[in-house]
Amino acid sequence: MNKRLSKSEFIFAYMIIITLACFVGGFFFGAYYMKSKIDAQQTAALEQQKLEAERERQLREQKLYSEQDFIRFYYAVYAPVLDLKRAHFEKMEAWPNLDRSAKKDALEQLLQAAKQTDKQLGKEVPLPTSPLLVEAHSQFQAGVRAYLDSMKQLLSDQNSNALSPADISARLSLTNWYKASEQVYHSLAIWESAYVTKQSLPKEVPANVSADQWRQLPFHYKTYIAAVSIAGHKKWGDYNPEDLTARIDLLFGSDDAKNLGIKDADAAVRLLTATDAVHNGDFKEVQGKHYSSLKAPEIPLYR
Repeated sequence: MNKRLSKSEFIFAYMIIITLACFVGGFFFGAYYMKSKIDAQQTAALEQQKLEAERERQLREQKLYSEQDFIRFYYAVYAPVLDLKRAHFEKMEAWPNLDRSAKKDALEQLLQAAKQTDKQLGKEVPLPTSPLLVEAHSQFQAGVRAYLDSMKQLLSDQNSNALSPADISARLSLTNWYKASEQVYHSLAIWESAYVTKQSLPKEVPANVSADQWRQLPFHYKTYIAAVSIAGHKKWGDYNPEDLTARIDLLFGSDDAKNLGIKDADAAVRLLTATDAVHNGDFKEVQGKHYSSLKAPEIPLYR
């Protein structure tokens, strides 16, 4: 004879059924939710890939920042500017050992070198795919003319022979030089972004970069940051931004940074420049060992 369930047993059984139903329903709802979330993430990732592919296609079709532009710019603009800068620092290195007459001759030679550089930069340079290089050309020409004016003023100064190399550098107007350098290395970072890393550049240069962040950045973007840092600290030396990048890389790749308490790129720049630890050719000196697989435009800076 069947025994009917009591009211409490019926409620208990009912609650079990409801609980199982909720569990099963929750399981399927959770699975559906996770599937929807995964699908959304995959869709977003595919969309990002499409955007990056489209950006790369547009860059390649428009041939923005072509290697040919970098080659033209280097030989027509950057090489003459670097020659003038090199001549300046060679004269300044010899300056303390020169007599009054030799110092005047040194300034006159730099004046003539600046005139020749200004003449070279006055020639039109076709850079159809590289707007930043076009701007850098104009900035360098303005910088050379400002340098030329400074040399004229120094020659007219009866006490110029008593000035130190640091005093002479302080009397130079270098704003255009700094800006042009930033634009050159920004263009290289864009080239790297488009054709090497295939990743967009940040909209703004970070105010500071930790040592761990620095190690993860691609070379040309680091060098752009170095150029911006040189301008920010107003450090005009015989070296180029890639030399500073190499020195920072070496510092962060050793125990020295930790031992000295250097935790970010800005502190590294201040240390390296204050101790005169960066020199022209530092990048080339370590290129074979540390940058043998570096991808860069076919210009002598990296060859």
